[in-house]
Amino acid sequence: MAPLPLQSSNAVRSQEEYFRGLEKHEQIQRKPVFSFDEDYTFSLLEPIFRDLCPGADYEKLSEKTHRKFCFELDKCDLQAINPGDCDSYIDSLLEICSDITKECTGKGFHQWQLGEAAILELRKTWKHFVLLVSTRDFEWENLVQDTDDVQNASGECVKTKAVQFAISQKLMVPLQMWALLLRLAAGQGATSRGVMMHRSRN
Repeated sequence: MAPLPLQSSNAVRSQEEYFRGLEKHEQIQRKPVFSFDEDYTFSLLEPIFRDLCPGADYEKLSEKTHRKFCFELDKCDLQAINPGDCDSYIDSLLEICSDITKECTGKGFHQWQLGEAAILELRKTWKHFVLLVSTRDFEWENLVQDTDDVQNASGECVKTKAVQFAISQKLMVPLQMWALLLRLAAGQGATSRGVMMHRSRN
């Protein structure tokens, strides 16, 4: 049996550089996305409370709760929340959603009489959020590894636009369900029958 050919020093060096590159890639510090543009994340709450009830206003939200919300959203990626084991994480999100609702309307989920069926529907949408973030697609990876902004020839902030698009896409489903459940509660109570009626119309 002929002996295996020896690798050249250049080939060995190339392999070493390759594995060092992989190591460096794994050590790249992931950056928060939802906190990168807190004002934009905050603005997405406006439709939830618009004309919901007398005195409802998303601008009543305190800075502390707003930042807590962004921090909790970023935790999904930064702490690599597992979609198969995310109940406690979703519990935290639901608690913050209730706190936000209370600050913006004067009533939390309990006072709005959101029943188990309604909370279950909202829980499902936050599970969807976790699944989307955990997918870590190419565009998302570019954002979490580099949120430094640059301008194109027209002077637009390219990274900011990309971040805003990603934020809106990831939050679309849970925010829409949040708004729906509150409007059902404002009109007739968020009963399971009300939720199912909405589903049947769609």
